[in-house]
Amino acid sequence: MVDALAVATIVIYLVLIQPVIYCLWKHGRHGILGWLALQSFCLLRIIGNIVLVHAEATNTSNTNALLISNVGLSPLLLATVGFLHEARRARNPSLGRKLEWGLVIQYHFAVTIALILIIVGVVNLENGTLNTTTTSLLQAGAAVLIVCWAALVLWTRLSMREQGKDLDATAYTDGTKLLYAVLIALPLVAVRLIYAVVSLLMEVNGTGSGFTTSVAAKVLMSVVPEMLATIVFVVAGVATRDMHKGVQEPGGRYRDGVLLVERRG
Repeated sequence: MVDALAVATIVIYLVLIQPVIYCLWKHGRHGILGWLALQSFCLLRIIGNIVLVHAEATNTSNTNALLISNVGLSPLLLATVGFLHEARRARNPSLGRKLEWGLVIQYHFAVTIALILIIVGVVNLENGTLNTTTTSLLQAGAAVLIVCWAALVLWTRLSMREQGKDLDATAYTDGTKLLYAVLIALPLVAVRLIYAVVSLLMEVNGTGSGFTTSVAAKVLMSVVPEMLATIVFVVAGVATRDMHKGVQEPGGRYRDGVLLVERRG
């Protein structure tokens, strides 16, 4: 059953990565943060499940697959904040660039810290080093991810209330579509986050044999939410593929990188 699930996951993400690459090309530099992270997430899911299938076929340790599975949540969070950033810029071109980029960089830094803590903790756990340090690393990493998700929810809610002064009708509408995609994906990411945190903590405490090995729990709380979130982003990305044509920038109005109207005053 696990092999069948892994193979199905590989096939599905091989399909999903195609429109993700298309959206990365169409959204260009404005959407590179979100679409590059989502592409990385798809690649991690493909590679992780290939390693899992190989490990089970050869009866070898699947430590690498477990590690990739646990760190896969980080690029999904980074993709979500990337789409939020792209939507905010489309809806309000007059946003302060320094502040906006400062917040995005800090968010990336926090998720990276969580990723490092979890990687070190999982490696120690798989090597049989279950001690206070390993437990603290995993708990700290999980806590940082929870805080990052909560911050993303607050950021998204605040973004729903913001409106720019120099609005481009098409860009604003498409930016709103992408913002709603983020809003829809957040509960799905939350389910995946809960599964990851509970699995790690149960593994550390030695109480999660039934839950962590349950295929039903994995499908309902990990595989399906991730896929649905990816599909939501892909649908929104394709629907808003032309959102940056004629986008308003601080120095004037551009279409495909060409200055159309220079802003004066």
